[in-house]
Amino acid sequence: MIPAVASALDAIVGTVTALQKANGAGRAYELYIMTAIADELRTRGCDVVVLRSDGSAIAPGDTDRKFIQRGGVPTGIFPASAGAGNASCFRFRKASSTQYWEIWNGIQFRGRSGGTHEIDIAIVPHEVGIMLRSSSIETSPTGRPAVAIECKDVGGKGSADEMRAFVARLYDLTILGVHWRVPHLTGAKQRIYPGAPPGNDSFQHFWEGNRLTLNVIARRTGFAAGATAMTPYYAIQPRGPVFPGTVEDAALTNEVSDWIMTNLA
Repeated sequence: MIPAVASALDAIVGTVTALQKANGAGRAYELYIMTAIADELRTRGCDVVVLRSDGSAIAPGDTDRKFIQRGGVPTGIFPASAGAGNASCFRFRKASSTQYWEIWNGIQFRGRSGGTHEIDIAIVPHEVGIMLRSSSIETSPTGRPAVAIECKDVGGKGSADEMRAFVARLYDLTILGVHWRVPHLTGAKQRIYPGAPPGNDSFQHFWEGNRLTLNVIARRTGFAAGATAMTPYYAIQPRGPVFPGTVEDAALTNEVSDWIMTNLA
């Protein structure tokens, strides 16, 4: 997986890029899926760059061309004032748009309960990243990302309980309440804020929230019988087995990229 990651990073930056991979179960798997999506968006004409943790973009001629994967326990977004030594991410923009987005790995999002939930791979508006990095402390966004991908690099097949846990996590991250629409931070269809939401911007209900976002469980080993029974109702895409060279690997990358090109501004 790591050679594929390095190749994708080099294609995006336009030169040889150093990679600092996090240790731990499943981290290389998350990095592989994240970089594959970013590289596919590049091939579709998107402007894709690597951002350091202080928000600066890595250019081909830069001396420091290191991509750092988030390691250790899940965190929020570190402030730009902490320097460029924390986790990198991708920023992209469709050729037909002025709206930028970011692809994150291993970020904790805050739910309605006040609890935090890690999303392995998340796509959020660039404005959210800018505002979080302008804080003086590590901060978690509130709400749900436009794209949420749970990555499972484990030997056993996915169970119904695993699917229920993902549904519950998305439910807590869905901002619900007042049943009308007002313009919000980015004008996009998902609901996510750098801090507390204003209280008058929400999905009408959880069912709607699931269909206005893309939510995926990607597994190296696939799913057990019955594990995917609830996925049509909750609009969750089960993908597996996903690993280099499989049909599902290509399908995941294409599906996510297709959704982005069709649904994001």
